[in-house]
Amino acid sequence: MQEFKERPMLTTSEMKEKLRQLRTQPYWWDMPEEAYREMEAVVGPDKISREKVVRQAYVGRGYARELIWFSGQAYPPCCVVQPETTEEVAAIVRICNKYHLPFNPCSSQWAYNANPRFRPDQVQIDLQRMWIIDIDKKNHLAHVGAGVRYGHFCQACFDHDHYFINTGGGSASCVIANHTVWGCSPFNYRMGNPERRVLAVKWVTPEGDIVRTGSWAGRDECTVETGFWGDGLGPNLNGIWRGHIGWFGAMGIVTEMTVKIFPFIENAREAMVPEGVNPDSHLRFNTNRVAWQNIRLPSRKALEDFFYEFSHCQIGAAITKVPVFWRVIAKAQDKEDFWERWSGVTKEDIDNFHMARVLLIGFTNEKQMEYERAVLEELTKEFGGEFTRTKPWDESWFKNADTSGMWMMTNGYSSSEGGQECLRCSFETGKILGTLLWERYTPPFMPEYGDPGWFQVNDFGHSSYLEFLVYMNVSKCDPLSERYDLQYVKRIIEWQFEENPSVDAKTGFFNFFSGSGFPVLVQGPFFSDYQIWIDRFKKEFDPRGLSNPPAPYDPETFLEEIPKHIATKARRIIKTARRG
Repeated sequence: MQEFKERPMLTTSEMKEKLRQLRTQPYWWDMPEEAYREMEAVVGPDKISREKVVRQAYVGRGYARELIWFSGQAYPPCCVVQPETTEEVAAIVRICNKYHLPFNPCSSQWAYNANPRFRPDQVQIDLQRMWIIDIDKKNHLAHVGAGVRYGHFCQACFDHDHYFINTGGGSASCVIANHTVWGCSPFNYRMGNPERRVLAVKWVTPEGDIVRTGSWAGRDECTVETGFWGDGLGPNLNGIWRGHIGWFGAMGIVTEMTVKIFPFIENAREAMVPEGVNPDSHLRFNTNRVAWQNIRLPSRKALEDFFYEFSHCQIGAAITKVPVFWRVIAKAQDKEDFWERWSGVTKEDIDNFHMARVLLIGFTNEKQMEYERAVLEELTKEFGGEFTRTKPWDESWFKNADTSGMWMMTNGYSSSEGGQECLRCSFETGKILGTLLWERYTPPFMPEYGDPGWFQVNDFGHSSYLEFLVYMNVSKCDPLSERYDLQYVKRIIEWQFEENPSVDAKTGFFNFFSGSGFPVLVQGPFFSDYQIWIDRFKKEFDPRGLSNPPAPYDPETFLEEIPKHIATKARRIIKTARRG
């Protein structure tokens, strides 16, 4: 390992001067006094603030924040308002339209799009006070507000002997915000994708109108006879407020949602017991009806065929591929320990490691659990696999979140690929990306030795989720660091904004990180010019362009702010797409 040499830190004044040079707008912006007073009248003086210390707390937060932070384009909002009801949210949005003020909705602020970017005049609408959890155990439904986070919601489901997905992003993210974009989890294998779980919403349009969808919206109007309504065949309003990969706040605000929840085992609260202290916390299975099982397969083809056949049998609650470096992360005590272990890994180790991780749940009774174990044993034998030792607890999928360990190796990573396609497309795209990363982009990225990425099966095998992570040295990417290396950054930008989208275009894999990870205008022309429909819907529903600008075109704006010699190919593609 390279010897670490300590270098002097930048002084506060030096850091401020560097950031000033990077910014394209004044840092603080004062909103009109009349607009502030009208918003204050809606929510009360204790739920709105334009104090600088409060506004500063909303600067440059969330996943992928480096895109705007390292380019100096993270700004504070002009004020922060915390409404408690849908009617208050709608009133705030109407005031923003009256005074032509852009607004930015947030709940958990999991992604950088939930904070002001590239401009300081946005009103921050913080939805964390919208705390509604109303569970209908009989009809397997739950009505939630925008402030409800997965950790609390999953526990509420346990209390009623139900369960729900928890995202890979962690239980600190919010249920509604997640369902307006990707709604992903290994539990999508049995629960289906988010469009199948959303039954009704309350949606505040970009101009401040309140729209309800579904017979369960509002709950107070519901009767047994009216039943429920989900996302059906053909176009509907869910396709407007949600789209395919989400609007990132650019199509108004979903404030309330009714979701389908799923029956679990009896006395779930006692069966799923939290133990330990973060980051070593987990849920212990105090039941024989919930169990993880790892299966090691003899070849890559055997692993792929195992995923197909497992899905055909319709057993289990989840099935995922296990990458080698996940196992190393799990064993490592700290960063140094990780690199000592990882330095002994070779490409042959990666090429010869093929492991599936299966979650079995006896939803109905112990006989179902026995049946699913028997089927799993037959499949494992058929494909030449072997069972390996598995801990009787869970660290992330049910309620907890172990995602902090994902940063352990280099202090930063990027999900450069993420999306849902057929299993074949996921398998092939992962292989190409793994080879390309190893042969052409290691360094600057951490050596992954051709690992084809992490994937899981969704919807009983009708689709698959692929995620491809890359790890970089964060100190070399930060302009405020003494180790900042512009050529290092250039190679990373080439991978993220040029190489990765080109692979997607060739394989047909639709990456849902467009709009947050790389430009819509780079990917759109390869996928039926879907950016044209984005523009049409924005013009119709948000003619003033006030709903969280510049989303979903954040990456395009980011590319305009970085040095001109970086990502020239991506800039050329964007320019061509804009010409139509």
